[in-house]
Amino acid sequence: MLNFVYRLLYLITGICWLNIWLIQALVALVLVGPKKLFDKSKENEPPAALHDPVYGEHKSVTVNKVKLHYVVSGPTQAPLMLMLHGFPEIWYSWRYQIKEFQKDFRVVAVDMRGYGDSDKPKGLENYKMDVLVQDVQELIEALGYRSCVLVSHDWGGAVAWAFASIYPEMVDRLVVMNMAPAMIWKQGFTSIWNLWQFLSSGYIYLFHLPYLPEILAGLQDIKMLEDTFLQKPFGVHSGLMTKDDVECYKYYYRKPGTFTSGMNYYRANLHIDSTSHGLNYPMPVQIIWGCQDQALTMKLLEQTAKAVPHARVAKIKESSHWVQMDQPDKVCIIMRDFLLDTGYHATQ
Repeated sequence: MLNFVYRLLYLITGICWLNIWLIQALVALVLVGPKKLFDKSKENEPPAALHDPVYGEHKSVTVNKVKLHYVVSGPTQAPLMLMLHGFPEIWYSWRYQIKEFQKDFRVVAVDMRGYGDSDKPKGLENYKMDVLVQDVQELIEALGYRSCVLVSHDWGGAVAWAFASIYPEMVDRLVVMNMAPAMIWKQGFTSIWNLWQFLSSGYIYLFHLPYLPEILAGLQDIKMLEDTFLQKPFGVHSGLMTKDDVECYKYYYRKPGTFTSGMNYYRANLHIDSTSHGLNYPMPVQIIWGCQDQALTMKLLEQTAKAVPHARVAKIKESSHWVQMDQPDKVCIIMRDFLLDTGYHATQ
């Protein structure tokens, strides 16, 4: 009975958010006309920033039956620092941290399955958490390592929480930015007792609807990405994110199927019957949280810190959800201090 109530709640809330997006689309139709509303840029060349050699070399590897694209830099014999991004992102979200740590680590920023230049398999079964965890496990081994410093944000953080719990021996240090373990996150937006998180998570219910979310996200040459990254209150607050940066994301999201594969993370893992993993983390853990996050509330941070009591917590009050791009200098300092304070040296 409870599952039925929650499923009905998902549907009703998703339809409510769909109506909001439809109203916005109708307003845009009046203001810009049908041609601009449904227009997409014909630009086929990737922005120059995506191939700036300062970020490293572009490579790909086949693991778990998919090709994963990644950008790698740093000494070949150095310890591995693996970076996992979230939605709607690509490896480029780690551009500041790549430059900061590439002199000490073998830094790998991967396009998660379904994103960027990585494969985008069809079907929700290809985006379930156990599959995503296996991607990470096989990727580390394919790169020639037994373990890594695992750095993550948003959906990459959800995968990192799961991976570190299931394969603790493969995670020397865990850094998670603005994300709770999936079961804590799910409890937050399915509980009417956590009303603010429930309301903040309305987009999740919308993403569970078929087809229409992808269509609406693509309107006005994917203006949704501009709103997501540039416009307050949700976007980067510091002003460090530019339209040229957003163009790096648009380049990939103009390709068919990219929004579907990204939204499939939500559809495959945040429904009522989705499975959970443990919350046992023997490795040192650093949580970094942008406190102006409009999607994930401070209550989620409190619940995560309670569930992982030995984790260090660093709050960046002025930062948005996109903390690694919003306040990169502070994030890099927190990460470096964490590694030094927990006795981790890149030469080990």
